[in-house]
Amino acid sequence: MQLRKRLFAQLWQPLEEELFTIEKQVNNIGITEVCDFVDSSYGEIERREQGQVARPFAEVSAAVTFAGINTGDHGKLFQSLQDQLLERGHHVALLESQYCNTLPNLQRSLLEQMFNSIYADTDAGPSAFGGTKTVTYDLGLLQLWWANAACSGKKAVVVLQDFEGFAPTVVDDFIRIVGGYCDAVPIVLVLGLATSYECVHQSLTKASISMLNVERFNLQRSKQCIDTAIHRLFVQGRAPLCFGAEAYKSLLDQFLLYSFSIAGFVKKLKYAAMDFFYAQPLSVLASMLAPNAAVSACPVRLNSDQVELIRMQRSVQRFLERRATENGGNAYVRQALSDDDFFQDTVLLQMARALVMYRRSYCLGIDAIVEIQSMAPEAIQKPVRTLHYYGVGQQFDDCTHWKTLLAVVRRMKTSEMTLLLQKLRRLVDGAADVDWDLVADGTHIHELIQGAAELLANPDGSAIPDVLDNSEPKKRTRTRTEMEHRPFLLFDKGASDAQLNALEKCCEAVEAMLRACLISYHDVALNEVFYYRHSFLLDTAFSAQPRAAVQMALGKSHYYVSCDCCAVTDAEDHGSDDEAQRITPTMHDTSIAYRLHQECGRLINLYDWHASFSSVVERESQRTAPSQGEIQARFMRAVEEMRFLGFIKSTQRKTDHVVRLTWGM
Repeated sequence: MQLRKRLFAQLWQPLEEELFTIEKQVNNIGITEVCDFVDSSYGEIERREQGQVARPFAEVSAAVTFAGINTGDHGKLFQSLQDQLLERGHHVALLESQYCNTLPNLQRSLLEQMFNSIYADTDAGPSAFGGTKTVTYDLGLLQLWWANAACSGKKAVVVLQDFEGFAPTVVDDFIRIVGGYCDAVPIVLVLGLATSYECVHQSLTKASISMLNVERFNLQRSKQCIDTAIHRLFVQGRAPLCFGAEAYKSLLDQFLLYSFSIAGFVKKLKYAAMDFFYAQPLSVLASMLAPNAAVSACPVRLNSDQVELIRMQRSVQRFLERRATENGGNAYVRQALSDDDFFQDTVLLQMARALVMYRRSYCLGIDAIVEIQSMAPEAIQKPVRTLHYYGVGQQFDDCTHWKTLLAVVRRMKTSEMTLLLQKLRRLVDGAADVDWDLVADGTHIHELIQGAAELLANPDGSAIPDVLDNSEPKKRTRTRTEMEHRPFLLFDKGASDAQLNALEKCCEAVEAMLRACLISYHDVALNEVFYYRHSFLLDTAFSAQPRAAVQMALGKSHYYVSCDCCAVTDAEDHGSDDEAQRITPTMHDTSIAYRLHQECGRLINLYDWHASFSSVVERESQRTAPSQGEIQARFMRAVEEMRFLGFIKSTQRKTDHVVRLTWGM
C-alpha cells in the first residue's frame, strides 16, 4: 500500500502540472487580449502629453469580460489577469463585492491596493506625501499621488471580479466619480460577468453607460481547456490511467451539464486516480506506462499472487490464446502459465509494449478524424472530447459518426483527396515509431497511405502498389446502386475512369487506416488494469442527490439517530416488511409525519393527518403522555419542516388539505 501511495504521488504531480500549464496557456489567450486593450486605452492623455489636440470629451475605458457561469474558477482567472497587468507595469486593484457593499468601502479598498502597488514600484511610503494618515478616502487623493509617482504611460486598472454581486447604485455612482478624474488618471474598468453581457445594461443607468468606452472579451475558454487536456492526457497517452466509456462519460457530464469548472474536473480526475491506486492491486504497473519512461523492464518485482491475478484477466487470456495459434506458441503459452519470472520479464513486457503501441495508433486515428472533419461541413464536426468518447465507447462499425465522415471522404474530388492524403501522410510520418505488427494485425499504415497517394498522382500508370487492390478500373455508370457505392461520380464528372478508380482505392485506404487505428480498447491486453471503469463511484462522490438522502434519513431515521430507544427499531428492521415499516413513538416527529404522509394520496387531509400523528405520539411510555396542545404544536412544526423540505405544499382548492409533491422510496 505504501508503494502504491508513492506511485500515486509520483505520477499525479506531473499530471497536475500538465493540467495547470494547459489551463494557463488557454486562459492566456483571453487575458492577453484584455491586457492589450488596457495598453491601448486613453490615447488622448498621451496625445495631450505630446502637445497634440485631444478630443473635447473623455470616456472611461471599460473591458466587459465574460468569465463563465462557474464562479469558483473566477478567483484564479482574475488573479492571472492581475499578475499579467502588474508585469506590464500597470497598477491594479482587484475588488470583490463582499468587501465593497458601499461606495466608501469600495473607494477604501481601491486606494489601499493602489497605494500598495505604487509603493512597490517607487519605494515611497506615506511619509513621501506629508506623513499624515488620511482617514477620508477620495479619488482626489489618488490623483495627487498619481502625479507625484510619475506614472506616465501606466494605467490604473480597477477589476470588479463579480460584477453581479455589486449593488447597482454603488457601481453607478463609482462610474460617475471616475468620469470626473479620467482626464488626469487613466482609470480602466474591468467588469467580470458570470451571466451575460446584458447584465451591464440592466444594472447601470443610461447616463453611466454613455460614459463608458466598452469592449467585450470572452475569458471563458473552459471547453477549449478540457479539449486540450483530454487530447494530451487521454488521446496522446500522457496519463498512465485512462477511462473506460462509462467512467469517461461520468467525468465529462459533470463538467458539461453542471458547472463548466476546470477545478471540479481536476478534482474528479484526482479522485479517480486515488481510487485506482487504492483499490487496484495491479496499479503498481502504472509506472511502466509513464510518459517519460521507456517500456524496457517491469519497475517492481511482483509476487506470485499478483502474477496469477494478471493471468486471470480476460484480455491476458485472449493474448495467450492468440500466441498459441502461432508457430511454437504452445511452448510459449506453457512457459508463460508455469514460470512467473518468464511471465514477468517477457510476457508482461510484450503486453505493456502492445498497449503503448495501441495508444499511439489510437492518437493517430483521432488526429486523422480531426483532419477529415476540417474538410467536412461544420454541422457534422465534433470536438475532441466527443471524438474520444466515440473511440472508447463504440466499435468502429457501430459508430454513426465514423460512417458519416467516411461518406464525406467518398464525396471528395481529386483535389480534395490529394490534400487529405497529404495531411494523413504528415500524421503517419510523425508516428514512425509505431510497431504496426503489434497493433493492426500487420496492416502497415505508412505504406497504405503512401501507395494511395502515388496511385492518385498517377492513375494511368501501370504500376499499382501491392497494398491496394489491383482490380481493373470500373467503367463510368449511372445506375442508382452505383451512385450509392461510388458517390464521387456525381461530384467529379470531369475525371476519367482511371481517376475514379484511384479515388475509390484512396477511400478504401482511408477507411482501412481508420479501422486499424480506432479499434476498441477491449481488444488490448491489460485493459482491465489501465482503463478505469468505476463510474458509479464517481457519480456517488460528485453528483449529490439531496432528495434521496433526506428521504432515506426520514424513512429510516434509526440509521442516523444513535439512541437506545431506536435500537429496538433497528432490530426489527431485519424482520418482515411489516415490522420494518412500523411507526413507533420514539421516532422524530418529522420522521413520524413523513411515514404517515407516505400512506396518503395526492391530497392529504390535515385533520386526518393530525389524528394519525396524535395516535402515534400518545403511545409514549417513557414519560407522561403529552397534552393536546403540545401534540398540536409538534405536529405543526413537523408539517412546516416537510413543507420547507419540499414534500408538501398548500392548495387553494381545499384549505384544509395539502398536496403531496414527492413519490417513491
